[in-house]
Amino acid sequence: MFNRPLEFACKPLRAMFKAFDNKKAYDTSPSAPPTSANPRIAALEYRADIDGLRAIAVLLVLVFHGGLTLFPSGFIGVDIFFVVSGYLTTSIIMKALENGTFSFTGFYTRRIWRLQPAVIALLVVTLVVSTLLYLPDDYIDFLKSGKYTSLLISNQYFSKVTTGYATPDAASLPLLHTWSLAIEWQWYLLLPLGIWLLDRYVPGKAFKAVVLGLTVAATALALYLSRAYPDLNYYFFTARIFELMIGSCAVIFSSDRFRLGRLSASLVCALALATIFYCAIQDDILGGFPGPHAVAVCIATAVLLFRGIGDVSITSNALAFKPLVFIGTLSYSLYLWHWPILAVLAYLGIALTPSVTVVYFIATFVIGYLSFVLVENRFRKARAGFAKTLLLMMVLPAICLSLLHAAGRNHEGWPNRFGEDSVAMFSTLKAYVPLNREDCLGASDGTNPGCIMGATQAKPQVMLIGDSYSNHYWGFVETLAKDAGLSVLAQGYPACLALPRIYLYNWYKAKNALYEKCHAAAQRYYDLIASNRFQYVIIGQFWEAYLTDSIVTKLDDPRSLELSQQRLGMALREALDIIVKSGARPILLMNTLPMPARINECLLRQVKLRGMMGSAEQSRLCAAVPWSGLEDPFMAKLFTELQTDYPQLMVLDPKTVQCKDGTCMTTVDDVPVYRDIGHVSDYASYKFGELYLKRFGNPLKADR
Repeated sequence: MFNRPLEFACKPLRAMFKAFDNKKAYDTSPSAPPTSANPRIAALEYRADIDGLRAIAVLLVLVFHGGLTLFPSGFIGVDIFFVVSGYLTTSIIMKALENGTFSFTGFYTRRIWRLQPAVIALLVVTLVVSTLLYLPDDYIDFLKSGKYTSLLISNQYFSKVTTGYATPDAASLPLLHTWSLAIEWQWYLLLPLGIWLLDRYVPGKAFKAVVLGLTVAATALALYLSRAYPDLNYYFFTARIFELMIGSCAVIFSSDRFRLGRLSASLVCALALATIFYCAIQDDILGGFPGPHAVAVCIATAVLLFRGIGDVSITSNALAFKPLVFIGTLSYSLYLWHWPILAVLAYLGIALTPSVTVVYFIATFVIGYLSFVLVENRFRKARAGFAKTLLLMMVLPAICLSLLHAAGRNHEGWPNRFGEDSVAMFSTLKAYVPLNREDCLGASDGTNPGCIMGATQAKPQVMLIGDSYSNHYWGFVETLAKDAGLSVLAQGYPACLALPRIYLYNWYKAKNALYEKCHAAAQRYYDLIASNRFQYVIIGQFWEAYLTDSIVTKLDDPRSLELSQQRLGMALREALDIIVKSGARPILLMNTLPMPARINECLLRQVKLRGMMGSAEQSRLCAAVPWSGLEDPFMAKLFTELQTDYPQLMVLDPKTVQCKDGTCMTTVDDVPVYRDIGHVSDYASYKFGELYLKRFGNPLKADR
């Protein structure tokens, strides 16, 4: 009796395994030998081990994004996918060319129906969820990402709006993972024409040599980009094309005449699998990726795909293990749906505790399975001609999402979705955003007139420099400057110390190199200071963020925390010397309270969920947090010494108005203090300036 429900529940699963064991269910690779003996490509039949390889790829990605430490570099699963995609699409095109059945419209029609139905389902569901949960500015950003996803260039979009892959500012973007689909489509736009031209105009004997040469060139380009543009190349198509081309080589260089013995093939494939897992467990390869580790992963994957090696080894049998094949068959749907689940959890401030992580995995597999059955598998066969397919599946979604983004931007994200009280808060936050503030983050030559704030003057008397934390003090400084009748030139560069002669080594966006942009920006600041007669020069930084071993004066400097502290002190003194010599009075801005973890999610959860979960009392408890009053010992000691050595130096600390009696405000007038992962909102910045004037007077009037 008790076994009947279990038997009933297992029937669909057994049916799925049976279906996946049938090679006809696998329609992305050729399933029959060609009718002619073309030496350029061997016959390719369905291989269950390829689905097993896909399973490994998607599991690496799921585990990595799930926050588990088992595979710190599990993102290499995407690189495996790229190689497999290059292998399968090349095999499809080569077989069609061989049989004389290839057509561009046929290829694209099949590709669109294979991929786009599930993507459209993803776009619709994430649109509904973001409409319910995402605050106005975040909602506009989502609509913009949806537009670029439908236009097949989301990789370019996310390269511009995130500081990097797997960074906090990217954690709640539901469509972030579509960057890889964009690269896939860019590959599809290039591959058919490329192979057709090579097949038509390159002699048979030179065909493989040309393909190999192009692949080597693409790999060299990727390695160059890894060093030259380590902060950008993760999303570059030009940095990824070699991975797909390596998959193509695994097809083109396969031959029925080449076949290793079972033992030799097994040893080679075991080494290939070991290489993949070795790279997956490394914890320091993300900077500049894809680089040498990506090349190793791709070559290892190609070995596992290579006919005469991968298909005759013991690892082929292991990868053909039915549960792995089952997961591999679902891999596309699993990949599509796993990230939006994590993004929504992050947006709601729900931490990945062990229980939540279990829910994430279960939800991913349940939704992925349903997506496979109801969408992906159901619509994978072409149902219309090329023109109708292109219009229905590509053009119309792109038009609709572009129009929706334009409407959302024009209506400021429809804040009325969250009720009148929330509309007032959103309006207040927006009203205080300075028109040109963001344009001045990344400016360092003083030529943009929009970077002058404060009192209306022909020439600025105050200069504000620093990193992005100097930029978030725009309202604070402008309030003081207007009260003093002074104008301020604001210049800043993100993640940079605005100090002379030093470099940052391996800093966020550089790999095993000096961060030249910081050094060059600082040089321009001090040239401006020396050539202008400012009354005050204000340096604002998130000082504690630079207390690592990253501060050097040249590439081969020894590095340690102690040496960085010494160099920071020396650079600060040199900066003060330059400022004082110019006739200006130096001011150092300390940081506001570092943003407490998930504080905005706590404050705004009631808004996002419209009071359906938690209570207003819980939100009020988030409005203030305890603070010990202790500063970083090194920075506190350094600032004290500098004030002794430079009597004209002023140190301003916004925490004196943000914090009182061991408690710091996280809201001002019920408006959140923080606007993102640490920067204060413009409203809070202006209000802190007003509070500072009331409590302490105006330090910019000290010399009058």
